[in-house]
Amino acid sequence: MKKLLPVLFCLLGLLCSPAAWGQQGPVYARPAAYADLYSSPAAAAGRTPRTVRYDLHVRDTTVTVAGVRNRALATNGGIPAPTLTFTEGDTALIYVRNETGRTISFHWHGMLLPNRYDGVPILTTEPIAPGTTHTYKFAIKQHGTLWYHSHTRLNEQLGQYGAIVVYPPTPLPTPDRVVLLSDWTKERPWEILRSLKRETDWYAIERNSVQSYAGALRQGYLGTKAGQEWRRMPDMDLADVYYQADLINGQASQQLPELRPGQPLRLRVINGSAASYFWVQFAGGKMRVVATDGVDVVPVEVDKLLVATAETFDVEVTLPAAGQYELRATSWDMAGHTSLLLGSGAAHPAPTLPPINYYELVRTMNNMMRQMPGMKMGRLVGPTPVPTVAA
Repeated sequence: MKKLLPVLFCLLGLLCSPAAWGQQGPVYARPAAYADLYSSPAAAAGRTPRTVRYDLHVRDTTVTVAGVRNRALATNGGIPAPTLTFTEGDTALIYVRNETGRTISFHWHGMLLPNRYDGVPILTTEPIAPGTTHTYKFAIKQHGTLWYHSHTRLNEQLGQYGAIVVYPPTPLPTPDRVVLLSDWTKERPWEILRSLKRETDWYAIERNSVQSYAGALRQGYLGTKAGQEWRRMPDMDLADVYYQADLINGQASQQLPELRPGQPLRLRVINGSAASYFWVQFAGGKMRVVATDGVDVVPVEVDKLLVATAETFDVEVTLPAAGQYELRATSWDMAGHTSLLLGSGAAHPAPTLPPINYYELVRTMNNMMRQMPGMKMGRLVGPTPVPTVAA
């Protein structure tokens, strides 16, 4: 199925508190600490860079998220991990303490830093052994919305991920909030991997996306289904795994009732999921994209936004009138969604996306295959070359 994802792209065309649980050390950075800075451009121009320290303690635990209980890895007692906040020009000093029984790691996704601090175990950084502390110290040379996550085994799926917010040295025009999206399952990550290797239809059964001859006949796609089987192609799908819950900042939904009509808000949208893409929509009108993957862009207005795993987008939204307006993130297989509710008053839900017509996707795939008559779907012709290693 993963081989088909690039083709499917062509076919388909928060509140997270910045305060970190249990933070220790001489400097505890949070947005409130920069209030004076952002209220005055002169103060921003004259600020003195500083060292910002975080202490992150990773522990084994068991949690219930959105009604689903499972083993987890909590950082400073929470899932997701604390939001790390800096200003461009600061120096980050991060102590990661491993209080679990196995090695762990943190990769600072998108950060410009020395290779030895990148956080990929063995490849760039030493794994953090049980009972030990690893120190990261690097200059902050950028600003934007980024994130950090485990690069050890399947620990990210267990909750080892968090947001990074780096403010520019000049004032921001609007207040901001983190919207960290993720997925949650009742299964152990290794069980998911085992199911994927077996290529079963179980996750399609759970999300009710199985394509059968009976279903094809009812919807007028019998020939399409037969053509798919003739080409020995697997059933069409958009997601490999079915998740019991989609989360925003570790919860099924969140509210920001204090937002007022006409007040713009910058939402730092991060897809920290293990394997989910999200369609993001806003009930109050268009979203104004101002940055992506930590880089400022020429602003563009959109009705909805597809956010891939590990992508970040900064979008600005404004409540058009009194009421509660939904920012909805729907998994791209339409199996579920999570919401950030902005404002207070009468509810204004975001549009509900239509269900996926998998048979129509199969028909499109069949048509594409007909345009590639030279593509052989049989066995490899001739012996398989023996791999060699250059001296």
